[in-house]
Amino acid sequence: MEYADDRYHLRVEIQGKGCKLPEEELVRMQRTLESLGEAVLDFNNAELTLNVIHHPRSDVYNVEARLRLPGRTLFSSDEDPYLDSAFQRCTRKLIQKVETYKSQPDGEADARARQQAALGSAIVAPEDPANGQLGQAVQAGDYRAFRTALSGYEEWLRKRVGRWVQRYPNAEARIGDGLLLGDLVEEVYLNAFERYTQRPTAVAFRDWIDSLIDPSLKLLLKHPDEERENASMARTLREMPAE
Repeated sequence: MEYADDRYHLRVEIQGKGCKLPEEELVRMQRTLESLGEAVLDFNNAELTLNVIHHPRSDVYNVEARLRLPGRTLFSSDEDPYLDSAFQRCTRKLIQKVETYKSQPDGEADARARQQAALGSAIVAPEDPANGQLGQAVQAGDYRAFRTALSGYEEWLRKRVGRWVQRYPNAEARIGDGLLLGDLVEEVYLNAFERYTQRPTAVAFRDWIDSLIDPSLKLLLKHPDEERENASMARTLREMPAE
């Protein structure tokens, strides 16, 4: 399916691999993508390619998004047994990357904020995920506020990610050559943002963040051709200024 949404200067191509997308599902996708259209409205043109892949053995849908903007191509992906859930999360993460790209943040401000934060400090997440600084950021759809609130985890998470990558020789071999640890760090943060309201409250918050590393790495490794662009976007995301 291909179409152009002239309201937002956005061209869209949706492809199904290993599955046939029903007409009603395509209509729902178009409505959801209006939010992405609003995010890219300031650009002269934007081209989105969506690949919906069904893996019959695991009965899981993987949704991959590639968004071409002037000067940058952004990528996002997610997977779930339910197609709509994977598509919704993939789209929301892509919108967050667009907003970050548009903001062109001040890297020095973020560096100063991280230096002031206690490395590895623990955030006390309320039992009710809707409460607290993190919950409020998620409810408001404010990824930057969520990311800033977790800045104290930066050093710990980066070290944890570095150790985890060593479990995958094919991933470790790419570090510094098309794949940065920052790619995985940001993927973990984005997945935490998307799944925060569903987190198990009986599990310590840091343990929950830790549990997202492996699935985030596996998602990232499915897109070897996109790793250099993801690395560039990861650097931009890490430069978000503290509010």
